[in-house]
Amino acid sequence: MKQMLKGAALAALLAWPATAQEPPRARVTQGELSGTRERGVDAFLNVPFAAAPVGALRWKAAQTPPAWQGVRDASKLGPACLQGDAKPLGPWSMEYLASPPYSEDCLNLNVWTTAKPGAGQAVVLFVPGGGFNAGGGDVPVYNGANMARQGVVVVTMNYRLTAAGFLTHPELTREAGHSGNYGLTDVVAALTWIKANIAAFGGDPAKVTVMGQSAGAGAINALLRSPLAKDLFRAAILNSGMRLGTAWQPSAEREAAGVEWAQSKGATTLAQLRALPASALVPTDPASFRFRPTADGHVVPSAKAPILHDVPVLTGWNLGEGALPPGKLMNQPVSRAEFESWASTQLGSDGKELLALYPSGDDASRVMHTAGHDSLIMNSLGWAAARGGRTPLYFFDFEHVMPGAQALTHGSYHTSELPYVFDTLHALPRPWTDTDRKLAATMQAYFVNFIKTGDPNGGTLPRWQAFDAAKSDVMALGATPRMRPAVDAAKAGFFRRVNAKAN
Repeated sequence: MKQMLKGAALAALLAWPATAQEPPRARVTQGELSGTRERGVDAFLNVPFAAAPVGALRWKAAQTPPAWQGVRDASKLGPACLQGDAKPLGPWSMEYLASPPYSEDCLNLNVWTTAKPGAGQAVVLFVPGGGFNAGGGDVPVYNGANMARQGVVVVTMNYRLTAAGFLTHPELTREAGHSGNYGLTDVVAALTWIKANIAAFGGDPAKVTVMGQSAGAGAINALLRSPLAKDLFRAAILNSGMRLGTAWQPSAEREAAGVEWAQSKGATTLAQLRALPASALVPTDPASFRFRPTADGHVVPSAKAPILHDVPVLTGWNLGEGALPPGKLMNQPVSRAEFESWASTQLGSDGKELLALYPSGDDASRVMHTAGHDSLIMNSLGWAAARGGRTPLYFFDFEHVMPGAQALTHGSYHTSELPYVFDTLHALPRPWTDTDRKLAATMQAYFVNFIKTGDPNGGTLPRWQAFDAAKSDVMALGATPRMRPAVDAAKAGFFRRVNAKAN
């Protein structure tokens, strides 16, 4: 008997650590949540921020989420929105991709926090990239635990993609007065939910920064111009997504493509469209039907809608972006003839002047890489100059090359800055060095400072100067962060002339 009691006591003792610490709880407008802990950070996952956009709500603006009874389990990530099957491609391993299964019922978000309710921490909502046809808030690289440790509340989200998110169709226009941009209304709904609920996670609803990369940056560019986003965020971070002269095609011009897509699914009426199985909403050939935001006159007022929300901005590109012709890797030669063809196609008669500024021999790989990136970054700096805001803007050029087999072929490729921003190096199987870990700490500090104050500077970080259109200096983010000219003076003058003529 004593032996049995001893065994029972031992079992209870061994079980105690697992039961002594209850899962974190939070109460939001819909009900109570039971979360989980990730590396010492409270996480609330798969939290609905809008009603499921299914049935009669398919192709309608995001609606208020329903309440639930009891305590909702928020300990596991929810499904990403409908998209094609994720497959590793080039440097983008599965850690960069949203994992199946996917669902039409996908309007959920994830919250990471170390704060108690009412603590008033600054908040960041991350809007993922993926060309408006892929991606989601469950991507391992976007995990918010390490950033939350720095004293901010981190939120990631899903929004409707492909046809579910951006179909324009005359029947939909007749129903609501406009069509398309349902995915953008999802971002507005997530921001609205944050405003109402983030205090329960220790966040301050008046201190929200919206951050996006690639298509996510494009979504934020649209929301900067949208009356629906008024007073929903106080600052914006846009990675790899800003170009001068951005114009949205009017929805009416996209309706014919929407009708063609619907007919390819055997649907000629709105009722038939809403009766389609969810699987039919995923394009089998994304190249034929490329869904994206449009100027619908509602979410995006016009094709060249001006910026309505004058908030501090942090933005930039990666050195490996905008550098090579399609299909070329960085370690593959580019002939002088290819470079000349590219210059003529991109710049017309100005191509000859560009070639004179970037002389090369028969192998034009290096100079074409430089010219392509310089063209991209000067175009984006033109966007910064034309922005016209009174609030400051901070511009970066991420020049660090991630270690591993991808280094020679892809350089500082699209999206490669995000593991450093989120400090999620542990999520990727790469031969990390102390340089990488130091850079992750530095970049996260810059971004967190900006989220907290609208200014990336603080502590012992190298000084990041605000954008000055007369100088066009950028913060080079690499092993030794420093301010430097985006390009030399002669090239800067050339690209400014080219951009002025084009816009």
